[in-house]
Amino acid sequence: MRLSYLLFLLILPLWSEAQFAETIRTGRPGASIGPYTVGKNVFQVQSGVNFARFDHDFSKSNAYRVDAVLRYGVTERIEISGVAAMSRISQSIENFSTSDQQGLSAAQIGVRFNLLNGKGEGLSMGIQSRLKLNVLSEDFEQDRLANTTILILGHPLGNRLSLTANLGFTTPGDPASDPYGGKLTGLYTLNLSAALNRKISVFVENFGTLRQEQWNTQFDTGLGYLVTPDLQLDTSIGYGNNHGVQDVFIDFGFSWRTIGPRE
Repeated sequence: MRLSYLLFLLILPLWSEAQFAETIRTGRPGASIGPYTVGKNVFQVQSGVNFARFDHDFSKSNAYRVDAVLRYGVTERIEISGVAAMSRISQSIENFSTSDQQGLSAAQIGVRFNLLNGKGEGLSMGIQSRLKLNVLSEDFEQDRLANTTILILGHPLGNRLSLTANLGFTTPGDPASDPYGGKLTGLYTLNLSAALNRKISVFVENFGTLRQEQWNTQFDTGLGYLVTPDLQLDTSIGYGNNHGVQDVFIDFGFSWRTIGPRE
């Protein structure tokens, strides 16, 4: 009993360290997310518009997506979040027939924990888990709840550079019709970011998935511009070439936060 109490006293200071930052921390642009939470009583919106083109052997697809991520800090190290996305996908097969999919393509709720705070010098670690809800439009519907869980690692490389890595998995929402038999999909990201000055940051990134020995990988790059300490604009562009499918995408977005009472 005394040992448990001692461990609690040792761990408690870690969970009381502040997560709040003087300037906004956001998961945009790029696929990687950071290990930190937004901070207690902070509400944050991250939203973007994505345009993508996919060239298959016998068909071409154009995709358009608008998404929003809402984040709220319950404590300094715990946040809750929600995600919603609307998509439209148009596909043409050998320039003859076309088909369209449109509607609500993503709806998620989740939580993020900051497990380790490197205080700007050492390794930082977090974990995020989100439920993918089966409330989507008919064109994107899934039979059951699914889950995506990500381990998040971040480490500074000097005063201006930082390295972020994500490693996780996602479960299928429609295992009965899954050609892979309902197997998990592994996912990863590796992001190198640089602060050019107090306003502008840039990044290069590799991200992808692995499922039943089928590996898909993409690369992207972009920049963020800090308009105010609480508002950031961003843009990015990316490319992939996997299993006979080439894709290119461009993304524009913004992140904004409002800060509640600070203790």
